[in-house]
Amino acid sequence: MDWGDEYPHNSFDLHCLLNSFPGDLEFKQIFSDIDEKIEQNAISIERCIKEIQSEVNKQCPDVQLRTTTDCFEWLNNYNYNSSKSPSIPRGDLIKFLKILQDLLKNEQNQEEMVLNLLWDLSCRSSVSFPSTVSGASLHFLSRTSLHSVEDHSSMDVKSVWDDIRLHLRRFLVNKLQSHNEINNSQQKILLKNQCIQQLLFLYPESEVTSKYQSIQNKLLTKLLQNCFPSFSRESNLDIMADRYQGTMLKLYSMIKEDFNTLHEILAPSSTVKFIKETYLDTVTEEMAKFLENFCELQFKESAVHVVKISKSSSRHRGTVHALG
Repeated sequence: MDWGDEYPHNSFDLHCLLNSFPGDLEFKQIFSDIDEKIEQNAISIERCIKEIQSEVNKQCPDVQLRTTTDCFEWLNNYNYNSSKSPSIPRGDLIKFLKILQDLLKNEQNQEEMVLNLLWDLSCRSSVSFPSTVSGASLHFLSRTSLHSVEDHSSMDVKSVWDDIRLHLRRFLVNKLQSHNEINNSQQKILLKNQCIQQLLFLYPESEVTSKYQSIQNKLLTKLLQNCFPSFSRESNLDIMADRYQGTMLKLYSMIKEDFNTLHEILAPSSTVKFIKETYLDTVTEEMAKFLENFCELQFKESAVHVVKISKSSSRHRGTVHALG
């Protein structure tokens, strides 16, 4: 094989390739810049450590940090102790949750107060509540009455917590649905964001996104039904296309609002998955159904028209033969 024929015009010119690499002076400058950055970072870290030492020695007289090692050990122990939830006696926790349960059951409009209290206890005081139920707990709990358990003395922490979660979940889902009626997009995004974060405090992410997806799907279905009304002989593809074009602008607004609502709460992959499944897949499916039904209707109309023409032709030929 002639390499010159296969690669004309010196496309693999080794000399030019080598000349494109930095020379000795360039490499020295690159390494010098790296060394300078490392030195600056080391000075900055050292200054931060000294500031921490000074502040800790000032705020905690019983703790004296003299060396960098002392400082790192103290920070490590501080983070470990801060990450541990305070130990609360089981009986006290049950009493506290029962008070909240009775409050929600017997008093009106206490949901926001209870949510804020639970949030503060969890985030600021590191109080841990029972782990959320995995699986389809939202679906099963939605069919469970708040008054289904009568013997309060036999209730454990988890069952009381599930009752509280269910009550708060109904409240938050109703709020999410009502927020769709808000015309101000920025206000709608802010309120929805808050609702979804509160739901995520109570339930796993998969269940919260599934529930919100159901709410948005109903809204989207209603929008598409207005765009694609029931078919009739007068159905016109041009009119349908115009309606579809107008609907796409509303759809874009819905997608944009949900993206701005979710992207700060969920991981990017989860947000993209939600948008795809809730909107893009649904619209694609509805468009396929629409075109299928439209084509079927047009085919039937064409077939009926052909049959009428055929019958008319047959009658005409019969009349001609009779006259002859």
